Amino acid sequence: MKKYWEKFLHMVATSPVGTALKIGFGASAVWLLDNISAFNLSPALSAVVIAILTIAINYLNPQDSRYGRGSAE
Repeated sequence: MKKYWEKFLHMVATSPVGTALKIGFGASAVWLLDNISAFNLSPALSAVVIAILTIAINYLNPQDSRYGRGSAE
């Protein structure tokens, strides 16, 4: 199972499909927040949240060598 998870994280970090998944996850999270009546997100703030979530996923992914936990720095 661990090997499958590492392979999935590598795919998310390096492929166009992974990028689409990250953006889809961010958009879904914003949709969820927007549909909870306590949050009234503006469209501009929604776009910012999508971008931040995509970067956060990259940062936390140890298979992503550009920056974050998996970087060489």
